[in-house]
Amino acid sequence: MSDVQYTTALSLFGQGRPEEASRLLGEAASGGHVPAMSLLGHQMLSGRGAALDPVSGVRLIMAAAERGGGMACAVAAALLAAGVAGAPDWDRALDYLGRSAELGFPMAQAQLCILAGRAGDDWSALRREIDIGTWRQAPEPEQLSGEPRVRAFQGVAGPAVCEWMIVRARARLRPAMVYDAAGGNALSAARVNSAAELSLADVDLVVLALRERLAAAAGLPVMHMDAPQVLHYAAGQRFSPHFDFFDPTVPAQAAEMAANGQRVATALVYLNDEGLQGGETDFPALGLRRRGRRGDALVFFNVDGAGRPDRRTLHAGLPPTAGEKWLFSQWIRDRPRAGAGDPSLLAALNGR
Repeated sequence: MSDVQYTTALSLFGQGRPEEASRLLGEAASGGHVPAMSLLGHQMLSGRGAALDPVSGVRLIMAAAERGGGMACAVAAALLAAGVAGAPDWDRALDYLGRSAELGFPMAQAQLCILAGRAGDDWSALRREIDIGTWRQAPEPEQLSGEPRVRAFQGVAGPAVCEWMIVRARARLRPAMVYDAAGGNALSAARVNSAAELSLADVDLVVLALRERLAAAAGLPVMHMDAPQVLHYAAGQRFSPHFDFFDPTVPAQAAEMAANGQRVATALVYLNDEGLQGGETDFPALGLRRRGRRGDALVFFNVDGAGRPDRRTLHAGLPPTAGEKWLFSQWIRDRPRAGAGDPSLLAALNGR
C-alpha cells in the first residue's frame, strides 16, 4: 500500500496538486516507507513541498538512513558534516556517505570520487582515502591589499569540484536579489545576474569540504558561515558597486547584525575561465581588479581591525564581455549561525 501511496504522491506533485500529494506522502512515511520518509524529511528541511520543520526532517532522514535509504544516508552525511547540531562530525559523515554509495546512490558515489581525487567503484577504499584534514588547509595567500585585507589563493578547488558546483546550481538559478533598507531581499536594477542559494537541504560533502578550505583561507570558523551561493553572470550582466557588510546606521541592517552578526568577510571561488573575457571583481577605491583562473579564490574582509564597516571594500561584479562567469560565494559572520548546538537537532541526529 505504501508503494502505491508514494508513487501516487509523486504523480500528484507533478500535476500541481500538493495538498493531496503531501497527505499521501505523509501516510506512506508514517507506514515506514523509506523513500517516502526520505523525501518528506528532505522537504521538511527545505520548506519546499512541506512546512519547514528541521527537527522532524532530521529525525525522518536519520530513521530512513538506518533502514537503508541511499538518499537518506547521503543527506545524513551532509547534516553531520554541516554541523547542524554543533561541531561538524566528518568521520561519521563520511561513513554515511560511504554507506550511501554502497547502497547505489549515484550522487554519493560521485562525491566520494571527487573528495578522494580519483575515479573508482571500491567505495570503502575511496572513503578511507579521504582526509578532511587536507581540506582544512589553504594555499599560501597572495596579498593584494593590506588594509582593507584582500587576499588571493590559487588552486583552492580542482576542476571536478568547480564543475560539481556549476551542475548542482544550474537548475536552481533565480534572478539575484539585494538586501534592501527594509531588511528583506528584493530585485534591483543594480544587480542583473542569477544566483542559487544552497540551503541546508541542498548542500553536500563536496560543498562542505570547499567551505572548510575557505574557512582556513579566511582564518575564521566554518560555523560562522552563511548559506553559500553559486552566482552566474551571462555576457553583459553585472552587479554594480556595493558593500557586503551590514550598515549599523540602517535600522533594518542593524537589527540583522544584532540578531545574527556582521558579515566580516567574503570568499569567492572562480568556477570557470574558458572562453570568459571580462567579469573581474572590481574594487574601485583600491584601484584593484581581479579575476582568478578556474579554482582560484579571493577573500576580502568587509570590516577593519576594530570590526567597523570598511567603506574601502566597495566592490562590483563587472560584466563578462564574452562567455559566462560562475562563482561560488560565501559570506562569513563574526559569530556562529543561529541554531548551532540546538539540543533538539542533536537528539534528532542521534535518533532520539
